[in-house]
Amino acid sequence: MTRYAFDDFCLDDATRTLSRGGAPIALTPRVFDTLLHLLARSGELVDKNELMQAVWPSRVVEENNLNQAISTLRRALGERRGEPHYILTVPGRGYRFVATVRAASPDEPAPASKPLRTLAVLPFKLLQPVQDEALQSGMADTLITRLSSLGELVVRPLSAVSRFSGQPHDPLEIGRRLGVDAVLDGTIQQASARARISMRLLNVAEGRQQWAEIFDTQADDLFALQDTVAEKAIAALALRLSYDQRIQLTRRYTEHPEAWRCHALARFFVEQRSPSALKQAIGHFREALTFDPGYVLAHAGLSDVYTIQGVMGARPPHEVGPLAREAALHALAIDERLPAAHYALGHALVQYDRDWAGAEVAYRRALELDPNCTDAHHRYAILLMTSGRPDEAFVQIRRARELDPTSLPVHVTEGFLYYWDRQYPLAIRHLRGTLEREPHFWMAHYWLAQVLGSHGEHADAIASARQANELLGDERASWLIAWTHAVAGRRSEALAQLDALLERSRDHYVPPYDIAQVYAGLGDTKQLFAWLDRAERERARHVDTLGVNPVMDAFRADPRMADLCARVGLAPVAGQPMPPA
Repeated sequence: MTRYAFDDFCLDDATRTLSRGGAPIALTPRVFDTLLHLLARSGELVDKNELMQAVWPSRVVEENNLNQAISTLRRALGERRGEPHYILTVPGRGYRFVATVRAASPDEPAPASKPLRTLAVLPFKLLQPVQDEALQSGMADTLITRLSSLGELVVRPLSAVSRFSGQPHDPLEIGRRLGVDAVLDGTIQQASARARISMRLLNVAEGRQQWAEIFDTQADDLFALQDTVAEKAIAALALRLSYDQRIQLTRRYTEHPEAWRCHALARFFVEQRSPSALKQAIGHFREALTFDPGYVLAHAGLSDVYTIQGVMGARPPHEVGPLAREAALHALAIDERLPAAHYALGHALVQYDRDWAGAEVAYRRALELDPNCTDAHHRYAILLMTSGRPDEAFVQIRRARELDPTSLPVHVTEGFLYYWDRQYPLAIRHLRGTLEREPHFWMAHYWLAQVLGSHGEHADAIASARQANELLGDERASWLIAWTHAVAGRRSEALAQLDALLERSRDHYVPPYDIAQVYAGLGDTKQLFAWLDRAERERARHVDTLGVNPVMDAFRADPRMADLCARVGLAPVAGQPMPPA
């Protein structure tokens, strides 16, 4: 057996492997045999008939089979059209391997290459006029879920890659922005009952294509298509899987194609995060469950969206809290080993049940099952901070940022954790840094207004509050405008905003904790505690922040604050009153 080396490639005939810089490159047996024969005759013209007989012995094949093998091989070697760096076509005759080839000794190590540790799976592009969000993002989501479950790679979540869906993009540039070692990119082209899938793996650090393959399959068998894509990805990544991992790779959470499509559409809308999009997501999750009542991913996703609606103030807690808990428990009854079901339950227990110990158990269980679960690290960090454990909170949020360095919500969360820890200058720098990356991200303006107001930078606080409210477009930050005016000493403006907020609350749900914060800014102790009491009774959003919220620092000495914290089950932190207006 022989080992051939050319440029930074190495082909080992004994193990039938091709590597570049030490990184394996997946080749089908026929394509491997094509390359092997060309290398054995390097520099010589190899006749087409000779090559076909060598690669397909004892078989009669068409010349098109050889053309496809050569085309696939060129992509694997990274050749560009019209630039035959390795394989030269001699029209009408055959092919010549033109790069310098040498025999590598058996004990000669392959050139070292940095192993792939992090991966981004981009939304698949559809090469057809009709856009299909379910297929486009759903294929990527399914592959992300399967690859993440193996524990071999850190795979960026759907939230990190969904913004690139349906847009022209440079995969290598996206890979650099996402901070990954490799990017898996794909296209789907459907024609009647057939689908042609094109996939490629790009090494970001080396700026090159590491693997590529085009294959055809039945378009009407959605799950067989997913299995094939997953197997191709594993081969490209050169992962060696155990029996249990291989079973996990091909696991299907539903056998109903329409249930899968509805779930994929729901996930597409979840990532948009607007109240209307969340409402659509709930409809699609429910529809998925009508097709398959045992679809565990749909139950877990439904739980999470209900809780998010409560956190955003889009719906009253008593409407969504019990539904979120029920859906998460249903998911766990189906599959106790699903990380998403555990962190969904943890989120519901925090936001509605105030079961801090139970939520911590849920988050820790999610991380035990998947140590790279960004959502679990993210939410656990908030729970730890509101429970008075800041050092542990920062460990978790920084791990979440490592796993998804481009996540704007994670960056903002780290900013308001600094705020709750009374590190105002650091919080301001961090949130402004987020806005340098994305100037129109409402959440960064929303929290920056609170930090600036608490730090005495009132003009900038008012401007940020107005910007947040404008970007949200539904008056959810109008309380913040009133509060920033109040702490700035602009009482008449604050009262005018408050009157409008109270008027709005007659026809729309307004979280009572938001109104309480306005009264805190006005120094109206009676109304503050009246609205805090109502917020506690209604289990309103943000009551879990009562112990750490700097807005409440001026009222810590009041016995009613200690009583409220005790009722909520939280210990207040030691804080300093806000600077005077």
